[in-house]
Amino acid sequence: MIDALPTDPAELQKLLVAERAAHGVTKLERDAAKARLQALLKRYFGRSSEKLDPNQLALAWAAVEADQALATPPPPAPVERKPRTPSGRRAQRLEDLPVLETIIIDLPEAQKLAADGTALVKIREEITDEVDYQPGKLFRRQIIRPVYASPTHSCPPQLAALPARVIPGGQVGPGLIAHVLLSKYADAIPLYRQAAMLDRLGPGFTRQAMGQWVEHGAGLLRPVYLELQKTVTQSGYVQGDETPIRVLDPARPGAAREAWLWTFLAPGQRSVVFDFQLTRSHEPALAFLRKFTGIFQTDGYAGYPKALRMLPEAERQRITHAACMAHCRRPFVEALEAGDDRAAPFLASLGALYRIEAELREATPQARALARGTRSTAWLVPLHLALTRAAADPSVLPQGALAKAVHYALARWPELTRYAEPAHGHMHIDSNAVENCIRPSAVGKQNFLFVGHPEAGWRAAVLYSILGTCKLQGVNEWSYLTWALPRLAAATNHTAGEFTPQRFAARGV
Repeated sequence: MIDALPTDPAELQKLLVAERAAHGVTKLERDAAKARLQALLKRYFGRSSEKLDPNQLALAWAAVEADQALATPPPPAPVERKPRTPSGRRAQRLEDLPVLETIIIDLPEAQKLAADGTALVKIREEITDEVDYQPGKLFRRQIIRPVYASPTHSCPPQLAALPARVIPGGQVGPGLIAHVLLSKYADAIPLYRQAAMLDRLGPGFTRQAMGQWVEHGAGLLRPVYLELQKTVTQSGYVQGDETPIRVLDPARPGAAREAWLWTFLAPGQRSVVFDFQLTRSHEPALAFLRKFTGIFQTDGYAGYPKALRMLPEAERQRITHAACMAHCRRPFVEALEAGDDRAAPFLASLGALYRIEAELREATPQARALARGTRSTAWLVPLHLALTRAAADPSVLPQGALAKAVHYALARWPELTRYAEPAHGHMHIDSNAVENCIRPSAVGKQNFLFVGHPEAGWRAAVLYSILGTCKLQGVNEWSYLTWALPRLAAATNHTAGEFTPQRFAARGV
């Protein structure tokens, strides 16, 4: 039997409060929990792309375009486009591959006669090409040095000096070392799997021996890494990011700890450097910024503004902080996917900004800055007004996904719009370029899981920097390593910096 409800309003209110306390959370808290659950499900089981269904934005486009029609923007400035040069990797054609095998399939002698008995005459050849593959092969290189002796024994036997070896006293050539370095840091193949693969090709090599090869190779490349650091620091425009990587620490036996690869990309110089650190505090960013002057573009991680605040005033004035529009866009995507359609107009405006950037991709920095000052500003101004109105709208709940997206954008608005300022035509709208440089390390840590020792982290930083810069320069990593390693083995401290990927690319070979 159901108890009768009280008639007193105060008693009814108390009963309602008690019922809510007994049966769970409020609607707002349930919605927040639901949004977090949807985000987790998307993270682990959903697609990683932020592209949205075009139908989802149709209504928003109509509203945004109507607002834009009220204020006629100035006509777009003519864009001066640079001729697009084909990528060195894509320029490789089938005809450029070497011919290692030729098979001639001729007619039998009886078929070389015509019907009247006269001999047929060869007029041309029909050539059919096919691309095939041979597994990698180990081979032995013999270095022969004639030894000369005096018949009168007036001097000891004489022979030419042995060239500098990548591994002094070792029996490993630069090609095999380059293969191991590329397999581990470009193809993310752990050393124990490489050892099994090489064992199928000939004499076996232990994982410990291959680890020594990696250390020697990274040690030879370290002066090149220092040269890349100078290039990035002096570039004037750098994108920064950081990614976690696990490391085994003897101080914590039985468990791995988290370390970080801090990444600094100079888009104009097409150079990237990684810095291995055991902390994600502001200190690694601060150490970089002490030597840097120019534009520093990052995501919304609080460590970067803190590092800037820690600089003395004179040093801080030399640095302009810029933010990433892609990180501004993602919270709006999450809000829309959580069911809040009010995020759609913001995404429509951001999409228009990105379409402008796509059209200006091949433009010169001067033409890009001029076009942004007219076309991009025509979208940024109403977008900022819409964000301000949403922040003051009481229907946008403070703990909701849309409110968080709006707050993120408004809190960083000067930094987000830095790319559209007149002198910043060389800037990118976002820091996606540096995130792309991090991807090889992200694949690697999924395969070999962790760095074996804190003191070995520098090797990952050196090799990811070298190979990442090779990729940015359009240089074949294998060709570069087999060119650089023997020369670095014979180089001095003063000449080792001459063997950078940029120097290799400038050879034009």
